[in-house]
Amino acid sequence: MRLLVIAPPDFAPLELLRRETPDLELIVGTEAEALRARGRRFDAVLIAPRFGGVLTELWPAVRNARWIHTLAAGVEFLPFDLLRRSDIVVTNGRGLYADALGEFAIAAMLWFAKDLRRLAVQQNEYRWAPYTVERLAGKTAGIIGYGGIGRAIGTRAAALGMHVIGVGRRQEPGEPAIDDVIPRADYLVLSVPLTPSTHRLLSRERIARMPPASVLINVGRGGTVDEAALVDALRTNAIRGAALDVFETEPLPPGHPLWELGNVLLSPHTADRTSDSHARATRFFLENLRRFRAGEPLENVVDKREQY
Repeated sequence: MRLLVIAPPDFAPLELLRRETPDLELIVGTEAEALRARGRRFDAVLIAPRFGGVLTELWPAVRNARWIHTLAAGVEFLPFDLLRRSDIVVTNGRGLYADALGEFAIAAMLWFAKDLRRLAVQQNEYRWAPYTVERLAGKTAGIIGYGGIGRAIGTRAAALGMHVIGVGRRQEPGEPAIDDVIPRADYLVLSVPLTPSTHRLLSRERIARMPPASVLINVGRGGTVDEAALVDALRTNAIRGAALDVFETEPLPPGHPLWELGNVLLSPHTADRTSDSHARATRFFLENLRRFRAGEPLENVVDKREQY
């Protein structure tokens, strides 16, 4: 079996992959031209986080593969217009990072509730200045995208005594809609994938409906938010603040206004990057690989029409 691995040669999980599958022929790299030179027959493709864009360049060489797996949860980089015309099964790392992202969301809420930025500044200035903090208990967490990540956030928020309102991708009769949740949320959390239907889901109009004391937390994808509108709302204190792990352009460009806003907590898309995250994702792939070779159904199959 020939497995194309779109990853740098020093990608740490490769050691685990080689140790667990010594019978596999691995073709590893990130340069499309060099990989094309290695042949045009691959049984499967494994994509490391942040290297998915190479797949489009390689399409003529991988179009006959039977399976593509991305270690990341996000799949917005995949060429779905091409994939939909093929029989290739696509799977991803959905759900593997939910616990870390749930913890980050709670950390972001505490950052604002306890005004931890003020504590850091006062400590640096050797300044003793008592102030009033707030409790999370009794506050409302509105979670848009109530899948694995959203539920992980909701479980942790509920454990702190918060009211949790989740909005899933398929709304059942009687359940709240996005526009019902936004004005009720003290902390509005986005954990949705980026698809044509979720692009700028949090529009300028929806940002305007957020309460002035509310905080936006985005652990999904940057493109789900109208970033320019968000900057305007933060600059004018139309909302209290934002904690962002994802952005429309990554890395966030130097000089971007988000860098300079004191009511923003920035994370360089590492809220789910724990010391074992890549290893966990690789072990999940290995189990799917076992299923693939045994002819069993794969886990985390991506809907190529819905694009998640």
